[in-house]
Amino acid sequence: MSPTGPAASDFPVLSAQGQVTFLGAGPGDPGLLTLRAVEALASADVLVAEPDVLDVVRSHAREGVSTPELTVVDVSSTTAGVPVLRDAANLVMEAAKGGRRVVRAVAGDPGLDGDAGAEMLACAAAGVPFEVVPGIANAVGVPAYAGVPLRDAQGTDVRFVDARTASDRCWSEVGASDATAVVSTTLDSVAAAAGELVSAGRKPDTPLTVTIAGTTTRQRTWTATLGTIAQTLKQAKVLPSPEGHRPVIAVVGERSSAAQRDQLAWFESKPLFGWRVLVPRTKEQAASLSDQLRSYGAVPHEVPTIAVEPPRTPQQMERAVKGLVTGRYEW
Repeated sequence: MSPTGPAASDFPVLSAQGQVTFLGAGPGDPGLLTLRAVEALASADVLVAEPDVLDVVRSHAREGVSTPELTVVDVSSTTAGVPVLRDAANLVMEAAKGGRRVVRAVAGDPGLDGDAGAEMLACAAAGVPFEVVPGIANAVGVPAYAGVPLRDAQGTDVRFVDARTASDRCWSEVGASDATAVVSTTLDSVAAAAGELVSAGRKPDTPLTVTIAGTTTRQRTWTATLGTIAQTLKQAKVLPSPEGHRPVIAVVGERSSAAQRDQLAWFESKPLFGWRVLVPRTKEQAASLSDQLRSYGAVPHEVPTIAVEPPRTPQQMERAVKGLVTGRYEW
């Protein structure tokens, strides 16, 4: 090293190849992103995510970040109207091999996302460096926001079931136990999942909660039993519905009892929960008010109707000040 400063050879040589960060975006509330996730998003050159996940993480990405559109190639999902995307791996690999910092954001936690796991293997096979930033899993975060604790002081067993891929053996094991069951399914498949558990041995009067759009201000939770959930959703005019394909988290067990949830439903009981509030302030002033509204459960819509600008001429300011003194303005 020369006395005047370090030589170029003293620094490690950086590879022209980029890096991929597999990032868990959590169940939907942007406030649940980890500090590491926010850091990764702020430095990303390319952000690859499904549209609903993109809505959660976009505000933390730097201006000008590339967000390539994913392509649906899964025929069954396309027919059902579910935006399941399968072209992410190609987008991620192409960008990383071009020397760019790529964030691949997925809902919940990357370790529970089968597609993210396959994309990690593809990166490893191609020698593309990657890291994983965990997120809050939907099956854990949504019940917490619904006021449904999964365990008690006696250490109740908890089983997690994905109704889309659960085998007959899985249903039989969960149905024969008294464990709290957390079932990931869709709104129009809840009754079928409840039927599987009853057929496997669960009593029809076992308490059940179903939560849609969990952790967001669109969250809704219904309390019923395994035997009454279909009728409950019908009476609430939730089903049949064109939105029946939307994902839900169902919690089965005594922790879901209506009496207990009435005491613990902290999120949906906020004073302005679900209210849509128009914020007409200037763009610069709206953020603080919107944040405060969200803390009360409201859904702020920022529509600036005014703007604060400097006067075009000094005379304009002088006339305005004189008007204040002479009483020209009536408040």
